[in-house]
Amino acid sequence: MTEGTDNALLERFEQDIWSKVPHLEEGSETRVVNATPLVDMTADFKECAKTVFKLDLDNADLKVFGKMDSTLLTGSIKVRPAANIINDAIVTGKLRSGQTVIEATSGNFGIALGLLSKLGLNVIALVSRKLQEGVFEELRNGNTRTIDL
Repeated sequence: MTEGTDNALLERFEQDIWSKVPHLEEGSETRVVNATPLVDMTADFKECAKTVFKLDLDNADLKVFGKMDSTLLTGSIKVRPAANIINDAIVTGKLRSGQTVIEATSGNFGIALGLLSKLGLNVIALVSRKLQEGVFEELRNGNTRTIDL
């Protein structure tokens, strides 16, 4: 952290966003990707093996897990880089309470940045008029102001 770090903003960010988004945590002996959403897909895998490949794995001692980024905040993998960029900006003092973040986006990254509104920051997304209405809705639901280009 630097002298200019907004510690109150960093604390809110870590509690409300960072703790819920997969990110690399480095300890003295380990490196762990925290909060990665895994779903047990064993039953589906066995059914697929039986149906598609005619393999009977019912008695096989195995577990199959899938990484399901659709279960992340915002439902998109784009929340990962957004959270890392936000974390770096807060830690280095580049992003502080009361500031506005402006992003040109076609959707998911802007939606992920919209999480900043939960921290009391303003987010403006510069978007194409041709963007799908569903994306506009998600941006607005996240309290992100949109400006059509």
